Amino acid sequence: MFQKGSVDKGARSPAGFYGWHMLVLASLVGILTGPGQSAAVSVFREHLSSDLNLSDSAIATAYLLGTLISSAFQPRIGTWVDNVGVRRATVVIGVLFAIAVAHMSIIHGVIWLSVGFLGIRLLGQGALSLTTTVAVAHWFNLRRGFAMGLKTTVVFSGMSAVPLILALTIESWGWRQAWLLAAATIFLTVIPIAFFGYVDRPSDLGQVPDGGNYETEILPDRSVKSVTRDAAIRTRTFWTLASVTVCSSLFGTGLIFHQSNILGEIGYSNSEAAAMFLPAAVGSIVGGLGFGWLADRSVRPWLPATSGFLIALTTFLGGSVTSFGGVIIYVLLFGVAMGGVASMNTALLPALFGVGHIGSITGSLSFLSVLASSIGGLAYSLGSNVFGDYRSTSVAFSIVPLLVAGTALINRRHFLTSESSRG
Repeated sequence: MFQKGSVDKGARSPAGFYGWHMLVLASLVGILTGPGQSAAVSVFREHLSSDLNLSDSAIATAYLLGTLISSAFQPRIGTWVDNVGVRRATVVIGVLFAIAVAHMSIIHGVIWLSVGFLGIRLLGQGALSLTTTVAVAHWFNLRRGFAMGLKTTVVFSGMSAVPLILALTIESWGWRQAWLLAAATIFLTVIPIAFFGYVDRPSDLGQVPDGGNYETEILPDRSVKSVTRDAAIRTRTFWTLASVTVCSSLFGTGLIFHQSNILGEIGYSNSEAAAMFLPAAVGSIVGGLGFGWLADRSVRPWLPATSGFLIALTTFLGGSVTSFGGVIIYVLLFGVAMGGVASMNTALLPALFGVGHIGSITGSLSFLSVLASSIGGLAYSLGSNVFGDYRSTSVAFSIVPLLVAGTALINRRHFLTSESSRG
């Protein structure tokens, strides 16, 4: 039996706090969810359209159906991760995700495409991403905001290169082969990382969160009693956070999925549009680290409203900039907004509701996030028919996150203390 603060000198236990190792490993796994994310799917859109003879609306509808159905499983997956542990769950999900990505190489027709989207969205964007959050949440308490912000930054930075890598792979070997290479990469990396590197909780190595280094913080009350998922989703705090998350997922997915359309309307090629995901990595560093650091401090009640305003500004700029400098500002701000929201969510959920049921609570928020992201692509496609083009659509949509930001501003006081401390 380990004593509190002791360290087992085993194969997966370095002579020091293992939480930072978990953060690095979870970040690598997060990057490898890339083939299941909207940015990666966007570089396949033109090839799916031409080879399968499908319109943009048909592809967006298939994407909606696959993502929509996958969203229904997220709360149950979160509960399962809580029960079996993040290490075992990641191994199983990693194997299934690799198979789902490989399956994308043999699709034919819109129904088959919908099934393919279901697989990669359920297992990559949903389940595997969820495990990376749970993997880190158990290892930090005082520094959870900073740790989650750092993970978000690394994931977003690494993931920003995935669309460009896939675009270059498609140009060299074809889009079907690109899916197969992505599947092989996932299988050969995610499974070994989870099996040999992951440790479910600090107590498994005789350690404690943060390594036991409990110096004074601006928010000293960080011992949060865990509440159940049912209790969490009955709070105003959860739904305020969820509304910002829904805006981020819906409009972020729309902008990503139609990146080539939006930038194509001002003369960018498919590869040039994919390359614009790289500057977004710089923005995600600022957003991820900045919001993670702020989530540990007294200004955290302002973060949901700030996130909403950033999403509104990003959506507006996406449809209004024309110059190269303007596009760079847009993609940088896009990175700040997306990285900030992701970092804020992963830091605030355990800070407000505890870690005892963090998988199921995160799964519930993921359900709403994935549900919203399923609509994003089609919303922009339909909007282009109503407003005339994708850029006008983006400008028109910016009013929604602006209203959500106002609501979050009104409810900001609920984010200062945990739900359990308020009874």
